[in-house]
Amino acid sequence: MSEDKDRVSYLKRKRSILRTAVTNTVTKLEHELLETEHIDVDKLEEILEILVTKFESLKCIDNELEPLFGEIEFEEEYTKTEEYNDKVTLTKFRVNKRIRELNKNVSNFPANVSHDVEKINQVYQPNINIEENSVRIKLPKLCIPKFSGDVNQWLNFWNSFESAIHKNVHLNKVDKFNYLKSYLGGTALSTVDGFSISDSTYDAAINLLKERFAREDLLIQTHMSNILNIKPLKHSNDINAFRKFYDKVSMELRSLECLGLCIENISSVLCTTILRALPQDILIEFNQLQNEKSYTNVNDLLNFLSLSLRSRERAALISCDSSSRRFTTSYPSNNSSFETQRDFEIHKSDKTKQFSACQLISTDIEKQNIKGSNCIFCDSSIHESLDCDYAYNLSLDERENIFE
Repeated sequence: MSEDKDRVSYLKRKRSILRTAVTNTVTKLEHELLETEHIDVDKLEEILEILVTKFESLKCIDNELEPLFGEIEFEEEYTKTEEYNDKVTLTKFRVNKRIRELNKNVSNFPANVSHDVEKINQVYQPNINIEENSVRIKLPKLCIPKFSGDVNQWLNFWNSFESAIHKNVHLNKVDKFNYLKSYLGGTALSTVDGFSISDSTYDAAINLLKERFAREDLLIQTHMSNILNIKPLKHSNDINAFRKFYDKVSMELRSLECLGLCIENISSVLCTTILRALPQDILIEFNQLQNEKSYTNVNDLLNFLSLSLRSRERAALISCDSSSRRFTTSYPSNNSSFETQRDFEIHKSDKTKQFSACQLISTDIEKQNIKGSNCIFCDSSIHESLDCDYAYNLSLDERENIFE
């Protein structure tokens, strides 16, 4: 029973902090909406995003508290929760409406007006350097990848988080900490989950994450292990597998360079590992180009793989174009001229041909072929009547009419 009380007390303190933060954020938005000039759409969107994040955290606390309330305090607590829901919903609606209006005004602003204003400024303020203004284009929101403790993904996560949130001067450290927790999961979240949300604990949480996941020795070891355990390429003609193999090797090597490791110093180890994962025909090509060099440079090997892959990709495209080529042949007709198209397959066996109705009159065709070498259907001398493409498109009655 005492544990439940302690739990309720802890959650209520946490909820109180979040409610205060939500109220302050709503107040900021209301102040921005009261501005009649120089409204910054980007700033509105930033504050609105903060409000949404804080309100989501607040709802999670409310959901945890709801089953812990007794019958007496449930009604009062639920009413207060709904008041915050209404306040946030109304604020979000007003802000989104204002943003739509501002974007609409920007898109409808006449181009000639801005041009005239610029000309006036140039005439009356000749000694002032006028900064060229351009209409802002609303770019899609950046998506920060969630980090769950995989060392391979640390740099991707941290570079995105640092640029969008950690170095954002419009956010205080409490807001940054809320954002940080929302983008963490698994062992990464467990690392900082024990911290209370405050200015001082944010810096401590960042340092702890870097200490655990941003160690250069651990990152180098991880990338080296990925190269040593890379999946072998079985067939050089498997273009998709070859592309994945090359991209994987290239990514791991560049990651090692970004960590400050000179891959030239360990070329022999890297080259031996990569060469063991290649099929025999590629190994032969590479050794021929090496010209009996005793030392293999990993960058030379990477350049060779890139050239070999591009060559195979181009060859595959050429082969694809050749196999999809179509031939068009025209034949005269007693009624009207027509054109028939067929796809000719290379090395197609005669056993795969189907003669259907033509077989019913094969005896007559053979008799006609004995009399002359030309096809009885199209009068061509380059094929026999049984192989006539024109005849394939005729009905049985039309073929019988030709023999009559």
